[in-house]
Amino acid sequence: MRKAITITVTTLVLACLLGSAGAGDLPTVQRFSLADVSGAKHTADDWKGKKAVVLFFLNTDCPVSNFYCPDYARLAKTFGDKGVAFYGIHPDPDVTAKDAARHAIEYRLKFPVLLDPTQAVTGQTRIKVVPEAVVMSAKGRILYRGRIDDRYNPQGVRREIPMNRDLEDALTAVLAGKQPRVTQTTAYGCPLPEPAKQQP
Repeated sequence: MRKAITITVTTLVLACLLGSAGAGDLPTVQRFSLADVSGAKHTADDWKGKKAVVLFFLNTDCPVSNFYCPDYARLAKTFGDKGVAFYGIHPDPDVTAKDAARHAIEYRLKFPVLLDPTQAVTGQTRIKVVPEAVVMSAKGRILYRGRIDDRYNPQGVRREIPMNRDLEDALTAVLAGKQPRVTQTTAYGCPLPEPAKQQP
């Protein structure tokens, strides 16, 4: 495991510059096949009959990502029985299955936690930082991408109560059969690590 990442003003400003807002049309995730911490494979076939799919991009050492873990758990509990599938994804190649499993237990993440060391799925979503969330249709079309809420700003200042719960609002709209009013927001946190090289 790498040393814990310290969030600084410079890091958050960089994350702001690399965030997803204004990135153009949202892409479609066309290939989804990742193993969870126990080695079981998860694919897009698992989404049949789902009203939406949520991907949380995590990092075991990122303090901003860990700060939002209670929100990941709360949202999964609130929307999981309403036809929404939830996944946590670790795009850091240094995070092992054992690391991810321990992290999920510590932070009470009860949805499948997947490993994406080559960023095969992460790259398709075009996220740049962790934490960041993606809401998709059951066909992989991205409906929302960005922050969970607006508690963090580019200067690293955190407000106690969010003024905008962007992810929750997007999910509520999708379940009502509507397009989210806001489809992209800028996420602040830890820069996305370099992916592992794919084996030839």
